[in-house]
Amino acid sequence: MREIALQMGKPMSLHPRVLQRRLAESGTSFEEILDDVRRDMAWDLSATGIQISRIATMLGYSETSSYTRACRRWYGESPRQLRARRRSA
Repeated sequence: MREIALQMGKPMSLHPRVLQRRLAESGTSFEEILDDVRRDMAWDLSATGIQISRIATMLGYSETSSYTRACRRWYGESPRQLRARRRSA
């Protein structure tokens, strides 16, 4: 996670700690923003028919089980259930 924060701060010429402090002042954190982006991407990718393991990798998870836990936290269902619901809509 720190590696990503370092990369994000470079284009803005910000030290990672300054970025973290400014996000906190705005009432958020890098982790919250990353989680929001991953949730939105998971929603969109679930409608495409891409394999769940591939979606997990595309979202930056090293293990499918991490994506499964996040999916249950976000949507209250497994990635397979989400994909089925998205594809039937």
